Amino acid sequence: MKIQQQLWVPAGILLALLLAGCSGPPAPSPSSSSGPSATATGTGPSTATTADSGTGSASSGPASPPSTAAAVTGPVTLYYVAFADNGVAGPMIGCGDSIVATTSAPLTYTNKLQAAVTTLLANHSAEVGQSGLNNALWQSSLALEDASIAGSVATVKLSGQFVQGGECDAPRIIAQLRQTATAASGAATVNININGIPLEKALSLK
Repeated sequence: MKIQQQLWVPAGILLALLLAGCSGPPAPSPSSSSGPSATATGTGPSTATTADSGTGSASSGPASPPSTAAAVTGPVTLYYVAFADNGVAGPMIGCGDSIVATTSAPLTYTNKLQAAVTTLLANHSAEVGQSGLNNALWQSSLALEDASIAGSVATVKLSGQFVQGGECDAPRIIAQLRQTATAASGAATVNININGIPLEKALSLK
């Protein structure tokens, strides 16, 4: 009888413990609002860039200024006429005259062609010092508009009026202008226009 009582007590305690475990509070369910959101909210740094309001990303900086030719000081070659020389002092140009090279006083210039033609046109003396040479352009009123060289071609643009003392002045004027421009430019071809008309045609209209 004592043995049965010792076995009964532990069995009752075990049953009570099992019942208590089954009737405990339920486990709490996880809340959807307690954790951090897994969705991106766009709070990171923006990857958009602002357009440059200047010259654009292709700009390589300010343009370089155009190059300027260095000034040169020296004489230029000018051509005048030896009347009735028959090609002795220089090449014959018509009416038995010769075209003769002379040297100017030293000039400072950046465009030799421009300097030579301008100096020739600025001389309004009929005779060239004591040289015995003559200036067929002395009565004309001409101005240089442009003097340029492209490759082997020189272009001289003049404006104004010719004054000729006779029919022999046309070849003299042509020779003075052409030879002076050729010597200054070194070009194989020299185009001279007066008021937009080729030199020879302009003189033939006089």
